[in-house]
Amino acid sequence: MTISEPTTLITDYALAVISTVFGILLLRSRTHRGTLLWSIGFLTLAGAGLTGGSFHGFRLMMSDSAHRSLWNITCLMIGASAAFMISGAITGPLSRYGKNTRWHAAGLILSIAGLVIQQSHFSLHPSFNHNDLFHCVQIVALWCFFRGARMTA
Repeated sequence: MTISEPTTLITDYALAVISTVFGILLLRSRTHRGTLLWSIGFLTLAGAGLTGGSFHGFRLMMSDSAHRSLWNITCLMIGASAAFMISGAITGPLSRYGKNTRWHAAGLILSIAGLVIQQSHFSLHPSFNHNDLFHCVQIVALWCFFRGARMTA
């Protein structure tokens, strides 16, 4: 069995594991509907990490139509995740000077930085490409979003 992009598979699956942990922790401490939305967002993102990792890692083992379908599912889950997280932020208590707002802002800034890295195709090493670096930056961004969402709980 040949894995087409092993590092991207690993970093996508790491995103899935971390998103699952954050989603479950928020679900357990839920006291506000915004926290429930954040939890659903993290759990949806975990699904996107699994399908995205499979898309990158097992490309050589699936048909072109299955590969395209897996990518479409990944993109839909990423979009749904973003919608749930934005809804969670909007329904939660946000104020200009709130600590949770600062954490959300840090997560947003890191996410944008990660997107710039990904879209510029910047890579540190041939075996650690722009997607892998983006996933690592996004893991830190997710931690910031989690901290902000947890303060809402």
